[in-house]
Amino acid sequence: MHDQASSVQADLTTVVVNWNTRDLLDDCLRSVDDATPPGLRNHVIVVDNASRDGSVEYLRGHWPQATVIANDENVGFCRANNQALRASASPNVLLINTDARLAPGGIAGMLDYLRRDPRCAVVGPRLVYGDGSFQRWTAGQPFSLRTLANYLLGLERLLPGWPGAAGIYLGQDTDESFQPGWVSSAVMMLRRSAIEQIGLLDERIFVYMDDVDLCQRARDDGWNVWYAADVTATHFMGASSRRVTGRASPEALRALNRWFVRRHGHPAGLALRGLEVLGFGARAVAYAGLSVLRRPPERSSARSQMRAHATHLRLALEPIHV
Repeated sequence: MHDQASSVQADLTTVVVNWNTRDLLDDCLRSVDDATPPGLRNHVIVVDNASRDGSVEYLRGHWPQATVIANDENVGFCRANNQALRASASPNVLLINTDARLAPGGIAGMLDYLRRDPRCAVVGPRLVYGDGSFQRWTAGQPFSLRTLANYLLGLERLLPGWPGAAGIYLGQDTDESFQPGWVSSAVMMLRRSAIEQIGLLDERIFVYMDDVDLCQRARDDGWNVWYAADVTATHFMGASSRRVTGRASPEALRALNRWFVRRHGHPAGLALRGLEVLGFGARAVAYAGLSVLRRPPERSSARSQMRAHATHLRLALEPIHV
């Protein structure tokens, strides 16, 4: 790593939360190293959430220049990031998932937004998949009943380009930077002074919705959130959660419903669940029909989609414990 200084002296702290992804650590940390501008003191902290794959031993043997915080249990994404935030003092902080890769110039590009806009609290890059295709979950509109309805009922796809039909995710790729409602915490740079004002990540959130919540609180307090269209990073998505088959999407939906009730109240939460029932129910019925009409192997794919949406329909009817 370039000049791995102590957290007090560092210009930037890079935080990586790891849970059983030892095989991803080298490429992730090497991309951070390659993207660190010469002369920038970047203190790398890896917070390990009780991995059982030898991650901690591997880090201490192969990346001794990184600080390792080894937890005895999986404390979740938000608490783990907050541990590193509390253990550091640099003016800016980069959060990056183990399944994300920075491109050379990525750190400098994001830092440039913080320098140019003194009210910028959060900046996130354009995210792409491993094959280079655009990842629409990179940023999006604020989560409201309107934007969620557009997403759940498919209006964003039926009426593309109409502002009133904008959903919670970016509708299309763009080369123009702008201020969205939120950017993904898969790769996210923060201004510490803003985080000290608005508060750390919400530790009631175990995983998912942390980025939407943090960006919303920043915007509520008059800070800006920037989507850096001219900075690209690769995000392979869900490396940790995919190791537990079928868990990622259900947990994301539960996290959304809990956050929405805390943010907007129980009546709005009931309205959201009604939209989920309509959206997921309609999709389940549509794919059930396709599973009958289509020929193999399309029939198998339709049945798989039907079961997935039926699962989401059941989740929408679960009690919400905030």
